[in-house]
Amino acid sequence: MPSALTQRHPDLLNGFYDKVRERGQMPDAEKRLRKQIVKLKELRAADAEELAQLREDVAGLVRTVNQLTLENQQLRTELTAPRARLRVLPGQPQPPSPR
Repeated sequence: MPSALTQRHPDLLNGFYDKVRERGQMPDAEKRLRKQIVKLKELRAADAEELAQLREDVAGLVRTVNQLTLENQQLRTELTAPRARLRVLPGQPQPPSPR
């Protein structure tokens, strides 16, 4: 993305790149920035992939919760029916409370 300075003074930009070509290599600062850009793009892609997986997981969990809620409602309805086929199991024994 060109800056206002390089838009007004393309000669400065051209001069810079002429000097870079004369040296035969990129300035160290530009090399570091380019490496950092590559790393950031890789991290962004990994984050996007993880986010997509998390969204899929959430959708699956919502479906599971809805199914369990429906089954729970059906069991409660059956339990309160006059001739229920279900028996209430005794709860797990509670450990003695510390005194």
